[in-house]
Parts: sequence; C-alpha cells; structure tokens
Amino acid sequence: MSTETQLLVAPQPASGRGRRKAASPRKKLTVGQIVVMVVLAVLVLIVASPVIYALLNSFRSYAEITKDPMGLPTQFTLDNYVQLFQQTDYGEALVNTLIITVATVVLLVAIVPMAAYGIERVGGRTSRFMYILFIAGLMIPFQVRMIPLVKGFNEVGLYSTLTSVILVHLGGAASFGILLYCSFLKSVPIDVEEAASIDGAGRLRTFWSIVFPMLLPVTSAFVIIQALGLWNDFFIPLVFLDSSSAGTINVAINRMVGLLTSQWQLIYTGAILAIIPSVAIFAAFQRYFIKGMSVGAVKG
Repeated sequence: MSTETQLLVAPQPASGRGRRKAASPRKKLTVGQIVVMVVLAVLVLIVASPVIYALLNSFRSYAEITKDPMGLPTQFTLDNYVQLFQQTDYGEALVNTLIITVATVVLLVAIVPMAAYGIERVGGRTSRFMYILFIAGLMIPFQVRMIPLVKGFNEVGLYSTLTSVILVHLGGAASFGILLYCSFLKSVPIDVEEAASIDGAGRLRTFWSIVFPMLLPVTSAFVIIQALGLWNDFFIPLVFLDSSSAGTINVAINRMVGLLTSQWQLIYTGAILAIIPSVAIFAAFQRYFIKGMSVGAVKG
C-alpha cells in the first residue's frame, strides 16, 4: 500500500463526546485581583478563627483549657458532647429552641402575608393608618415594651412559658414582615386577582392560590432571616423564661458560666452545636435568600 493510500485510510479522530476540547489558556491574575484575594482570605481567617478555636476546645478537657487556653487537643474524643447532654439541660433547651423557631416561623408565614395583602388590597382608607402602626413597631425599642409585657404575661399566667416567647417574637417580627411584604405586593399585578374574582374566587382563595405563590421569593428570604434570628436569640428567652425552665440553647450556655468557675469545655461544645443548624440552614437556602432579597430590592 502506498503512502498516499495509508494517509487516506488513516483513522480520523473521534467526533462528538470522544473529542476533547482544547484546553483554554489560563488567565493571568492581575495585581489588583491578587490583592483582593489576599484581603478576602485574611477576612475569612479572622471571621472563622473564633469558630475554629471553639471547635478545637470542644475536644479538650477542662484542665487542658485552663492550663493552656491556646493549646491544641491532645486527643480527639466526644466525651464533652456526651457530658453536655448528661450533665446539663442542653437537650431540653435544644428542643425548646426548635419549638420556638418552628412555631414562630409557621405563624409568621400564615399571618403576615395575609395582613400585608389586606393592607395593600382590602384596607381602603384605613390601610395607610394600619401600615403606619405596624411600622411604628420597628421604631419602639424592645426595652420600652419589656416590663409591661412581663407584667402582662405574669397576670394571665403565661410568664415563663414557650408561648410567651413565641408571642413576643411574633409581635416583633410582624412589623418587619409587613414592611417587606407590602413593598413587594406593590409590584404584583392586580389583573390576575380581578380575573380570579370574575371566575368566582373569594379573597382567601385568590390570595392562597394566586397571590401567595407569587410571593415565594420574598417569603423564602423572610423565613431564613427570621429562622436564623430566632435560633440565635438570647435576650428575649432570658427575660421571659425564668430559672425553672431549661430556656433555649443560648440561655443554657449562659448558665454554664458561673461566678467562680465555668464549664469551659461544655460551653465551647454547646456553642459549636448551636452554630451547626444556622450554618446548615443558610448553606441550604442561600440561593433562595439572595434571590428573594434581590427581587425585593428591585421591585420594592
């Protein structure tokens, strides 16, 4: 076979999936980009250093921590995590925190969007006055309302109950929710509601079947903000739950700090366990949070 014939029958490179894309040349980083990356790395290290410090100390004993606070664990054991649930009320506090967070978020989603819809669509002349009342709730400091609320709950027998904490959170978060939803509802076209009314749908059915699905971006952002705030709240449970209750996780951690001695190994362990749900929630719903806030910023 001649050389020309061999060239004609030579195997051709595979096409489609078998063909490898030519490697694109890497772009060289500019001096400005390198500086930005270094600054971001330093900031991440500064923000993460307390968490890393607490994580390492959660594996150390009380004697090791008091002897050398900045040292490293000699061995990685889960003894502190076991002792945290055996020697303290952290388990009950964890359940209380979960109940408060879930119940408050569910009530907020069930009530606040409907209230905002009533102000924007049904309220008439009184809607502006109602809106101002809700916004005024954002301007009044909680310290001004704290004493009257404690006395009121004590008189009706709700003081030092999870119900009192849920109601206080509900009232405080409703004002922010009204502001957020009313701003978003201004951009929702009223034509779809009128079409549903012509078809015979009532106000409630129109809201839940048509309007509420259109509010999902802002609802996701609202739920994440409130869930993280409720889970990490310390002051309200401290005020409305006395020492007879296990409190919430942050209150339980605070009670481990004594006047003379403190259970540092359990404090660091409880802090790490308290951080994990917050990080998991934000990591799982980060894109919905950013989308909801960006939509609200553009349409609000």
